Amino acid sequence: MTQFTREMGCTPADLIRWLPQALGDLYPHASLQLDGNILLSAQNPQLEMIGISRPIRKIALLHIPVLDLTLSFSENWTPMECEKALKRFDLYTRRGGG
Repeated sequence: MTQFTREMGCTPADLIRWLPQALGDLYPHASLQLDGNILLSAQNPQLEMIGISRPIRKIALLHIPVLDLTLSFSENWTPMECEKALKRFDLYTRRGGG
């Protein structure tokens, strides 16, 4: 299984809301467990995600939620397929200000 980790500045609710677009066609084939709770389940998942909420980071008056997420792709996925799916995931979940 190919694994990737991400430290995300979002709440579990944010991640759940973003997942359908972030995963695209992979969404029905994904499973998600956050803080020990199964929130998305698929038969024979192609992508398994496990997340843990961490303490909020405080910078002056700014409060940033922190979520550690591990993404594990099925063994039959090639490195290029994993990178392509991860690139889409990152595109939809990374937020910037400006």
